Amino acid sequence: MRRNRVAVSGYYGYGNAGDEAVLSGLIRGIRAVGGQDAPEVVIFSGNPAASRRTHNTPAVHRYNPAALVNALYRSDLLLSGGGSLLQDVTSANGIFYYLGIIRLAQIVGRPTMFIAQGIGPLLRPRSRKLVAAVADSTNAITVRDPESADLLLEIGVRQRVQITADPALLLPDGSRTRPGEGGPVVVSLRAWPKFDATLPATIARACAPLAGIPMGTVAMQHSQDDPILARFRDEMNRISGKDVSELAVSLPENDRLPEVVQQIATSRLVIGMRLHALILAAGAGVPSVALAYDPKILSFMRYTGQEDAVVDLRADGDTMAETIARVSADLPARAERLRQRIPVLREAALRNARVALDLLP
Repeated sequence: MRRNRVAVSGYYGYGNAGDEAVLSGLIRGIRAVGGQDAPEVVIFSGNPAASRRTHNTPAVHRYNPAALVNALYRSDLLLSGGGSLLQDVTSANGIFYYLGIIRLAQIVGRPTMFIAQGIGPLLRPRSRKLVAAVADSTNAITVRDPESADLLLEIGVRQRVQITADPALLLPDGSRTRPGEGGPVVVSLRAWPKFDATLPATIARACAPLAGIPMGTVAMQHSQDDPILARFRDEMNRISGKDVSELAVSLPENDRLPEVVQQIATSRLVIGMRLHALILAAGAGVPSVALAYDPKILSFMRYTGQEDAVVDLRADGDTMAETIARVSADLPARAERLRQRIPVLREAALRNARVALDLLP
């Protein structure tokens, strides 16, 4: 009997540890739910060789039409996701690619699914119409937060939408291990327009009371994060007189996911802009302070019961410092509350795979 095969389309193979964590969680969930009968997964990747190494599964280039069509013909299901694929803030063109892959799968007669998507923002009327039309043509939809479900309803989607959780929560199991109480504070920043000039110094000043605690930075995507993190380290080193170093750097960018997960999972606190730094921390039972530049940050922190640890990037440095001080003074209790929530979060993340496998023949 032929083994089922599932194709996965997303922003994979570009050295973004957050997206690779999503993919790793999806694969882990599919294998956990499917057991011995779990389908083979084939990845549509910007770097197939790196994806094969990282995830130990077949991969084809996402911009090779012949390889994509062949992979879809040989697959029994296309999963589109997870992550923030369907948004038109950072790029209006990505939507066309991801929706086009879904249409291609439907043309060759394969069922399709939005899986663990974080929908939006969708600012352009054209984007909203396209997403609604394709969403209603899929066989199933799961989203990682209630706000995504609300947005799909707002743009007119009639298909049933199930709220699950981000698959990256399946990676570090914080219900079984405790975060390193003597570990470092991990800072994860990204470039963001209008804030880049002053943000590193503002965050460094807010972190000044933590100067006696080991601290390091983790770049979720070197090409985007390194400049702002380097400026933060310079500011922090000047303020504290101690060496704040970049962590998780020993491997090439496309092969560093396990190291990133380990560094975050063994930290005592994560101060982060990057959503998946916060997600990996929550999955390991590590409390966070979130620096919110996008609604998805507040949405996730609310989902994990940490909404009181969110600071809008537009807030002044005193507000940021107060929040960091308040959270860092209450780490054991916060970590325990997170650990109690982890089984519920992981089960919600596993529902993505349960819904997907129900679509297989």
